[in-house]
Amino acid sequence: MKTSKTIGRLTLVLEEREVGVDLSVTLTGGKAHIGAAALAYVDKETGRTTASVISAPGHKEEEIALYGAKAISKDTKKTVLFAVGIHLDEISLEEIEEIESVCREMIQNCLKNS
Repeated sequence: MKTSKTIGRLTLVLEEREVGVDLSVTLTGGKAHIGAAALAYVDKETGRTTASVISAPGHKEEEIALYGAKAISKDTKKTVLFAVGIHLDEISLEEIEEIESVCREMIQNCLKNS
């Protein structure tokens, strides 16, 4: 599955791909790269979703990566790798807030289509 949404000067692209029984998801915008990645899974004993995140130095995408991995894993009961890379030169605080909101919206729409 691949979806995109343009907001202002940026087009966000969310791609979901099956990797065996697991899922690999990327969310990119602007100059594509990987700034942060999170891995989430549902613990078979407790039923709770657990996740870990790592980010590249200087990047701020860890919250989106963690949110996406946990939400999709909890919904699908699959192990999910969620990688995010969004870059926009001279980004404003308002643009950051709008991008974060739209990212969450795209993730929620992904859940509806799973």
